[in-house]
Amino acid sequence: MKFYKSLVAAVALLAMVLVAAQSATANPLADPGFELPLVDDGNGVGKWNPFSDSGASISEMATTMPRTGAGHANLDLSAPNGFAGFFQDVINVVPGSPIDWSVWAKDNSGTNGQGIEMRIEYRESAGDTEVSRTGNLVPGSLGSAYEQITLSDTVPAGADIARVVFAIQSFGTAPPQSVFVDDASVSVQQIPEPASIALVGLAGIAVATMRRR
Repeated sequence: MKFYKSLVAAVALLAMVLVAAQSATANPLADPGFELPLVDDGNGVGKWNPFSDSGASISEMATTMPRTGAGHANLDLSAPNGFAGFFQDVINVVPGSPIDWSVWAKDNSGTNGQGIEMRIEYRESAGDTEVSRTGNLVPGSLGSAYEQITLSDTVPAGADIARVVFAIQSFGTAPPQSVFVDDASVSVQQIPEPASIALVGLAGIAVATMRRR
């Protein structure tokens, strides 16, 4: 009887590990609420990396008017032909799987969010090259209250990184522009991390051992 209880427990553990490894619903983004400073080092894994054209353009963490929590992203342009934004890399994505990239944003300058550009850039990690990218999602209008913006797509063949990008630009829309962004999320299937695969293997070994007994 004790053997069967142990076997059932091991099988249950294995099932839980497999479900956790295959889950696509958990938000893989680090700091989705922009509670930490953006880090400009060219590396978008595990953090938000800001970019801008010059000192007249701003991409930073701020605490002026968050939707939730204490922080949010602040993008600001005060000169024409400028741009500012941020990105983060979601690693180990599975080609062929649906992906949803969402943020909550508000216009803080009365331009209705016309300068917004939201996209996904797909990359291949081994060669550190871009495979393809979506077109820019430009909201038709964005008001002074937070609204959710979502870009949906499918991960293409050859890609294992989805670089999610949000930016504003003043090439087609005159400055000043100011957009606040908060509560970002991504939903996509990912290949299990090595640690998760190891746990599955250990659970399988435990089941096989108990069967021999």
